[in-house]
Amino acid sequence: MERISAFTDLCTVAGLFRYGTQAGGVPATPVKAEWLNMIQEELVSIVAAAGIQLDEDDKAQVLKAIRWLISDAGSAFVKRTGDEVSGLLKVSGGIRAPKGLPTGGNASVQGYAFGADGDTGLFTVGGTGSDSSDVVLLVDGVELLRLKKSNGSVVLSGNLVLNANKTTFNTGNTAEMLALVYPVGSVYMNMSSNQNPAVLFGFGAWEPLAPGRVLLGAGSGTDSRGETKAFTAGSTGGEFSHQLTVAEIPAHSHTTPQGTTVPASGGSYQYASGDDVTTSTMSNPPLSGEAGGGQAHNNMQPYLVAYMWERTA
Repeated sequence: MERISAFTDLCTVAGLFRYGTQAGGVPATPVKAEWLNMIQEELVSIVAAAGIQLDEDDKAQVLKAIRWLISDAGSAFVKRTGDEVSGLLKVSGGIRAPKGLPTGGNASVQGYAFGADGDTGLFTVGGTGSDSSDVVLLVDGVELLRLKKSNGSVVLSGNLVLNANKTTFNTGNTAEMLALVYPVGSVYMNMSSNQNPAVLFGFGAWEPLAPGRVLLGAGSGTDSRGETKAFTAGSTGGEFSHQLTVAEIPAHSHTTPQGTTVPASGGSYQYASGDDVTTSTMSNPPLSGEAGGGQAHNNMQPYLVAYMWERTA
């Protein structure tokens, strides 16, 4: 916008309109069409910004537009374009809202809600008008976060409480954080301490897990030979040692030592190598002798022992 001085020199030094004087020969400030057009467009832009259509019969459109722009329906909401925030909302001493939580989805008289969603926003509860209060974040009436005035703790939905204290390294939240890391059914392992995690962590019920056993992932697995097996969580199996059955022994053969002859029926003859003896050939083959002790063999994989616990509650 410009003053009239931008269009004519026939004005005051301050750029204001002036009256002319015939006696002094001072001409009056002329009303320039350019200046009138500028004023007209300025006024039209205000009306248009409020979404109002120009109406020659309505003589209060500028007033209506201004009222709308400064109301809750207008410029109470600042606008952001990129990194720039703009709008008609301007404060010098902070924006203040009454304390309290919304009731019936209505937050028009307290807190800071969003649009028509009256029970989603930032509110305060407790304290007095000038005393401290809890700060509460609600989404559709559900409390998701609370900053407590009593001890500075942060309470998140799901009963996770972040306790505050004045130590350099805050350890007040250890149990709450570990309870998230180790939900019921989780496994905890320690290579040096057999202390029950209920004592070590300060939460839950824990039982020793699988003494003398290794852990195996649940589901189906295929070994290098192409055999596939399915394993259900909680099932057990396997053995420390195993005695092979005849069916499990690899197919093989034994040679008959040199000098052994076929025995007669019911007899048993064995000769050393080089003996000169001749016997008839029998249909029953001779035994070559027994080998092996028939003991179970070690069936364990390489292992590393650790203390293991399962959280049961």
